[in-house]
Amino acid sequence: MIYQRHMPSEELFSAQLEMLMQNGRLATVSIHLVGVFATILMFWPFMDLTIVLLWAAAFLILLLVRSLNMSNALVERRFQTNPRRVYRQLIIGAGLTGLVWSGVYIQAANTVPLTMQYTFLLLIIMITALSIGFSVVVREYFIVSVFTSLWPIAWWSTVHYWQQPYNLLIGLVLLGLCALLVFVSDRVYQSFRNMIAMNWEREAISQELGDLTGSLRDRNRQLRDARRQLTDLANVDELTGLGNRRLVNNALQEEINRARRSGAEMSVIMLDVDYFKLYNDTYGHPAGDSVLQKLADIMQRATTRAGEVVARYGGEEFILLLPGASTESALRTANRLRELVMEEKIPHEASLGEKFITVSQGVVTARPDADLLPADLVNQADKALYQAKGAGRNTIKVG
Repeated sequence: MIYQRHMPSEELFSAQLEMLMQNGRLATVSIHLVGVFATILMFWPFMDLTIVLLWAAAFLILLLVRSLNMSNALVERRFQTNPRRVYRQLIIGAGLTGLVWSGVYIQAANTVPLTMQYTFLLLIIMITALSIGFSVVVREYFIVSVFTSLWPIAWWSTVHYWQQPYNLLIGLVLLGLCALLVFVSDRVYQSFRNMIAMNWEREAISQELGDLTGSLRDRNRQLRDARRQLTDLANVDELTGLGNRRLVNNALQEEINRARRSGAEMSVIMLDVDYFKLYNDTYGHPAGDSVLQKLADIMQRATTRAGEVVARYGGEEFILLLPGASTESALRTANRLRELVMEEKIPHEASLGEKFITVSQGVVTARPDADLLPADLVNQADKALYQAKGAGRNTIKVG
């Protein structure tokens, strides 16, 4: 998302229409409803009550139709999908409402007493002035309301200046009031536009910051995953999926430290495939890789206790780390491994011993002290492994 510094004119126009209808729907009905009831109270002694009530009913229907149209436009969000149509409907509604007030005033000028006539004029002015608070968000809407409610009265009074003593004065004052309201409405209108634009920009900035925060969060998660994958790759043997020498060294150091604190024993098994070079020379390296993968699977099946580590130490050598295991326990694991390998009966015609794959194992058990290093355990297990090889292979020796 690219932040826009200024609100697009189309969005600003739609926001103005939405704000006008949200704030003006109830206010329009309320203000004019008060005006209707005040008109009935003022005119019923001087005019035919039936005509007054019919006018009031017709005017209320107009107000309700306008309110319903605004509600539907808000619910259907037509101010976004078809803003020009909504704009025209609002302007027509404001114009009709204003013409009703000015028409009633001109009609009543020759019927009601001057005092009541001027009171009614003040009512119209009050309704128009109060509407500036919610209707000026769309300037043309307010101007149409002013020029259909007050402007006709101003010109009628000016043209008929001889008919009543204060008509000329009223006409000139109303013309000046119209000009003043237009001037004030322009200032208020600009304030509304600036407020809407500023709110939009704040929301845009908040959205941009939210998106940026989400993007950074995703990027950090990706970096963590990448670091974890790199760590896994650095500690995992690509061929067998077991741990590698680096993993073994780290795990050995951790287990030695833990064994020192608890005073427990730990065992290491070093395992080597017998006559593996002859196997590769006879069957090829891809077949040799397959053997190493099968052995990796066997060793994983043979080590089921928590904390036990199986790794490929290099070439055809494997190492098993058995925390808390005594010599007897380690030997049981080694014998289990030897049996599982022999059960597979992987053919090895070039072997100088059995005609299938076998393994030799060196076992060492230690109770770690302050001077014991991971390399010491590995060296002892390696010596035991060479003793097993020297003893004819397919054997287990304890170092």
